[in-house]
Amino acid sequence: MKNINIPFQASIKDPPVSLPKYKKQTANSKAQTINILIGGAAGSGLNILENLLNKAFILNGYFIFSTKEFMSRVRGGSNTVLLRISNQPIQAPCWHVDLFVALDKNALPHVQERLTERTIIIADESDPVMEDKQKNIIPIPMLQTAKNLGDIRYANSYVAGLLFGILTADLNILLKSVISSFSEDTQKENEISMQEGYTYSERLKNLSLPLIPQNSLSPKDNFHLLDGSSAIGFGSLLGGCNMITSYPMSPSTGVLNFMASMSKKFTLLVEQSEDEIAALNMVLGGWFGGARAMTSTSGGGFALMSEAISLSGVSETPAVIYLAQRPGPATGMPTRTEQGDLNLAIHSGHGDFGRIILAPGSLEECLNYAYLAFELADRYQVPVILLSDQYLADSINMIDNVDFTAYEQRRYIVNSDTNYKRYTLNEEGVSPRSVPGLGQGIVGSSSHEHDERGQSTEDYKVREIMVQKRANKLKRMTSEAHAPEIQEKGSIAIIGWGSTKGAIFDTLQSLNDPRLFQVHFVWVHPLNPEHLEVLKQSKMNIIIENNVSGQFADILKGHGVHIDYRILQSNGFPFFTDLLQNELGKIIKDIK
Repeated sequence: MKNINIPFQASIKDPPVSLPKYKKQTANSKAQTINILIGGAAGSGLNILENLLNKAFILNGYFIFSTKEFMSRVRGGSNTVLLRISNQPIQAPCWHVDLFVALDKNALPHVQERLTERTIIIADESDPVMEDKQKNIIPIPMLQTAKNLGDIRYANSYVAGLLFGILTADLNILLKSVISSFSEDTQKENEISMQEGYTYSERLKNLSLPLIPQNSLSPKDNFHLLDGSSAIGFGSLLGGCNMITSYPMSPSTGVLNFMASMSKKFTLLVEQSEDEIAALNMVLGGWFGGARAMTSTSGGGFALMSEAISLSGVSETPAVIYLAQRPGPATGMPTRTEQGDLNLAIHSGHGDFGRIILAPGSLEECLNYAYLAFELADRYQVPVILLSDQYLADSINMIDNVDFTAYEQRRYIVNSDTNYKRYTLNEEGVSPRSVPGLGQGIVGSSSHEHDERGQSTEDYKVREIMVQKRANKLKRMTSEAHAPEIQEKGSIAIIGWGSTKGAIFDTLQSLNDPRLFQVHFVWVHPLNPEHLEVLKQSKMNIIIENNVSGQFADILKGHGVHIDYRILQSNGFPFFTDLLQNELGKIIKDIK
């Protein structure tokens, strides 16, 4: 067979790839933010309203952040969307809100704890809540306007127009967004509903809201509006992903859906497998044949993949696994968030072998580290686990202009000769990897312990050599692990990993205490001991984790890092900046 030349052929001896740098979005003391919560039933169009408002407010020059809280059902229940609109970048949600819009009568009871005595409540004039004279309640003819237009769902457009009017935003920009948000046969009615809501807002000019933010973005500013799932998907495509096989499981399905939507624009095979066991085994088959493949799942599905992860380890077949966490054990809370699967990711798979675990905490990190996951899997021939969660996957934020040319895509596949040995021994522990049909050699692989050619063996000397070969990879991966991101070193380290990044950052901005500095980990396994010296030297270490036991705290403790306080949460919610600020403030107030 004629040899095929692979472009960009790389070696383990090459230096690691560098990740593109994005302009840091930092707030200042002049930040002006209004926090709006919208509540309604599943199936009432909350997602459409969220996307419509996000796009329109950005076009009006505002920074936005939005996240959603929804029940595990297709219709009914009570869900919410939080919109934070500001003149400065925002990276995390808040618990208490300035303005609450109730789309139905069940919305208000669901969010009572998030309202303060200063919260303005806007609800339909027919809502029973109007009888409560102790609250700041504003009646609006939302449902009647929608009924007059022929469909109750037009109430969403009415609310969009109303909110635009309250913030004195440009209605024309909102109306232009109708084209991309609604089908042609409903565009006219949606426009009328928006205009009605905008006009009605003139009656609400005396609302005692906080200072309305001034728009600060210019048309020249080039931002992308993404959620975490889309950012993971884009990063995977930049990493050369051309195959994804998954069994749908919330909250990971967003990545599968995104990749499916891109399958006609890219050379990308998308397969919905019969279960998670098949999904990861197909991924291994894809890499064995020369593809760059991934799968997406959550905790329960990942548990089923355990044996295939072990197969990846012994056969030294690369794999990329996107693990979006949700509360467990078992079915747990499918549509809520948690950081409870770190230990599962580290210890999954029987036997002793290496893997890399990356836990991005922002859109930029989702993009960069999804890209890097494919580079690392190919480079070291190990499973790489991208650890996310429901909150990060479903939250929407802004990312600065992406330079797609900055992502170098390497390929580590080699042409095989007649003497090719798949598991050739060398100092690095990483053998040159070929694929069947690429060259003259035979590419052998086995789930058994094997010799250099991939032939099964029970020779104890060969066994010891191969175990050490795989262990050498772990040493090299550890030496090339990324250091945590450190913000302006002080005396008290506030430690986080993964999706807590934004909440910690915004909280420290609000506290404005020079003693506090953020230490954020993305590369959570394996850890390089040299990167932990800053924590061993700090006066105090406080860790913030969205799980009940402090899993990463225990890992750091095993590396000799002292943890003085653990701020832990496991109620299905992400960390909210205002609540976290109170909790952290209690701890540090008496520390000198």
